[in-house]
Amino acid sequence: MIYIDAVHYVQSSYGYEYISEVRWTDNLNSKAYKSCSKHDMINFINQHPNSVKTKYYRYGNWYVGEDVRVVDNSYLRTDANNIKADNLGNLPRY
Repeated sequence: MIYIDAVHYVQSSYGYEYISEVRWTDNLNSKAYKSCSKHDMINFINQHPNSVKTKYYRYGNWYVGEDVRVVDNSYLRTDANNIKADNLGNLPRY
């Protein structure tokens, strides 16, 4: 299992924010130190469905979050709708 615990957003020329990079790890109990582009994570998820989740650090412990899905081969989302925009919950930004 791969866990994403931080995201980096940039702003488009139209003023919309989108994810450009994510930080990830394969260890639930430590902070992510590896990073990759959103495109690389989308490719990974497409090749390994149901293998990426978010995780959150709360009250001194790490907790498993939601499944990360790909929408329209362009967006990362944790909810079940198909809105064409990034949405990985309330992960910290870097």
